[in-house]
Amino acid sequence: MSTIATLVRFCAATASILLVTSAAKAAPPTREECVDSFGKGQDAREAGQLSQAGKLFLACAQPACPALVQSDCARFADEIARLQPSVTFAARDGAQNDLPETSVFVDGTQVTARLGDGKAHEVDPGRHEVRFVHAGKEVTVTVVVNQGEKGRGVVGLYPAPPGSTPAPAAPPAPIVMTPILPAPARDVPEMKRSSGPLVLVGLGAAAMVGGGVLVGVGLSKVPATCSLSTNQCAAPPKDPVFGQAASGVSMANLGGIIGGVGGATFVGSLIWYFAQTPHATSSTASRSLVPWVGPGGAGLSLSGAL
Repeated sequence: MSTIATLVRFCAATASILLVTSAAKAAPPTREECVDSFGKGQDAREAGQLSQAGKLFLACAQPACPALVQSDCARFADEIARLQPSVTFAARDGAQNDLPETSVFVDGTQVTARLGDGKAHEVDPGRHEVRFVHAGKEVTVTVVVNQGEKGRGVVGLYPAPPGSTPAPAAPPAPIVMTPILPAPARDVPEMKRSSGPLVLVGLGAAAMVGGGVLVGVGLSKVPATCSLSTNQCAAPPKDPVFGQAASGVSMANLGGIIGGVGGATFVGSLIWYFAQTPHATSSTASRSLVPWVGPGGAGLSLSGAL
């Protein structure tokens, strides 16, 4: 067999193996593989391994998987994407200069060999040890990342290079003390009722008291031999007791009239006072000083309404 024929057969065999391998990789997942990815994805999610859970749910969300499994896996994959935290890394020296030639390791696994692209890296929630390696020097930072935290910045700080001058710190802003002045008094109108009815209330009360006194004095002047219910006196005709009784009854009647009028005035005035609508009055006086100049002198005059 010639060398050329052997080489041709070898190339054909190699091509066949590559085609079979490629077809195997492109083959859709089986029902059992979909169910297995679904179960393992749930276990990884419960363990807080969101990165692994997201990959498993994406695997069982393929169209070749059963509809029920595919729907749940797609929904869980979206949920994991929302909960998956991410971090960004930066390395700086004491002069706040960026150090792009820095490798970063998270929990012992290298995530990037060089900084500078500003990309965010997905990590699982929880406590992580981040190790920065630059020019043979290492800086370790421990962080705790929460679910749903996106773009958390983690910075590794190195000492300033020899001979460099640190950036001057900005001077603190001056503290300005602003005096608190009392608010100016506002001319708040005061609601009042007219005091006219109160005068009548007082007059009505005085009339009631005066009428009651007249009734008492008049009744006391009626002799004991006379009866007010029968309007008769036990005395002979033209006896002085008849005149005394008439005078006492007249005084009592007058007191009753005065007292009745006073009572009506008292009650009516109270109703009038509370039924009227209050009106606004200024609680402060408005005054101003006005300069004046005349032939005989000059000065200031106070004007305004009280």
